[in-house]
Amino acid sequence: MGSVRGPLLGVFMRKIFFALVLLVASCAPRGELAFIAQAPGDLLPVFVGSTRGLDPETGAEFGYERSETLQLARFDVSVPPQRAAGDLRYPLKGRRIDPLTDFAIAGVQDYPTTAGFRADLRHSLAQSHGDAVVFVHGFNTNFAEGLYRLAQLGEDFDLPDTMVHYSWPSRGHVLGYAYDRDSALFARDGLQKLLDQMRRAGARRILLVAHSMGSALSMETLRQMALSGDQDTLSALSGVVLISPDIDVDVFREQARSVGRLPQPFLIFTSEKDKALLLSSRIAGEAARLGNLEDVARVADLKVTLIDVGAFSTRDGHFDVANNPALIKLLTNTGQVAQILEGEQASRTDLASGVVMTVENATEIILSPITALGGGMRGGG
Repeated sequence: MGSVRGPLLGVFMRKIFFALVLLVASCAPRGELAFIAQAPGDLLPVFVGSTRGLDPETGAEFGYERSETLQLARFDVSVPPQRAAGDLRYPLKGRRIDPLTDFAIAGVQDYPTTAGFRADLRHSLAQSHGDAVVFVHGFNTNFAEGLYRLAQLGEDFDLPDTMVHYSWPSRGHVLGYAYDRDSALFARDGLQKLLDQMRRAGARRILLVAHSMGSALSMETLRQMALSGDQDTLSALSGVVLISPDIDVDVFREQARSVGRLPQPFLIFTSEKDKALLLSSRIAGEAARLGNLEDVARVADLKVTLIDVGAFSTRDGHFDVANNPALIKLLTNTGQVAQILEGEQASRTDLASGVVMTVENATEIILSPITALGGGMRGGG
C-alpha cells in the first residue's frame, strides 16, 4: 500500500493546489473602465473592434455576452506618469483611482458606421506610415483589462501610433474556460472583418499580436482567411507574435498547414514555467500546449521562431513579455533582437544572451538573464 499511497497523495495534493489557485483567482477584484477629465501624462489612442455584447448584470457595453455585430470605437487611454516598465496598474472595482499611477480613460469615440471608423483610422495610419498593431487578448480577460494591457504594451515597446484592440467575448472569470474556448471560435468572423477594415483604411503592414487563448482565435482566423481566399488581407500581415499560446500543438500544425505560407516573422514566446498553461494542459489531458512546448522538433517543418523566456519568469509566467522589465528592455533594443533572430551571437550585452538552435525550418532561441556588473539581478523564477 505504501508504494501506491505516495503517488496518490501527490495527485491529491496537486488537485488541492490547483483548486486553491482557482479560488484565489476568482476572488480577485477585476479591472474596470474609469474616466478622468484630464490626463496627467501621455495619451494613447486605441482603436477597438469588439464582438462583445451588453453586460447582462449592469447593462453596460462590452460585456461578456456574444454579439454578431462588430462594435467599433476609439478609446483615448491615459498613461500614468509614475510607473516603471512592466508596471500595469488600472482601476479595480471597489478601489479609488489614482491617475498618477493607474491607466485610465480620458475620452471615447463610438462609430455607428464603418465609414467613420475607417476615416479616423485612415488618418492615424497616415501618421504611422501605414504600420499598425492588432492585439488579441487571452482567456479570463474583461474589456477594460485587455484595453489597458494594449496601452501598456504600446507605451513600453514604443509601438506604432495606430494600435487596434480586438476584444472578443471572454467571460472574464477563471472558471469560464469552456465559455471562453467557445467564444474564441465564435469570434473568428469578427477578427477577420476588423483586419479587412484596417486594410481598407490603408494599413500596409499589420503586426498581429495575440496572447494565450487569443492565439488560438488568431490562428483559426488566419486559417479561415486562407480557406476563404482572402489573400489581400493575409498579405497585409507583416508578422505574427503569439505570446504563451494556449493551443494544442497538433491543432496548431493543422492550422499552419491550412494557412500555407505563414506571415514572417512568425514568433512564438514560450516558457516551461508558465503555470497557467500547465493548468490548461491538465484540463486538456495532455503533456504540453504550444506555449510551453519543450521539443522544437514537433514544429520543425514550420517556418516559425520559438523564443524561450522561461528564465525571465515572473508571477505566474503567463505574460513575461509584458511583465518583466529586463525582458522588455531586451526586446525593445531592436539592434540586439535582430542579432538574436539572425543567429549572430558574436556580440552580447550585459543584459542577456541567446542560445540559438535551428531544426529544419524552425528556430528556437533560449534567452537567459546574466548578472550585470554592479550587482544586477537575475530574472525571477
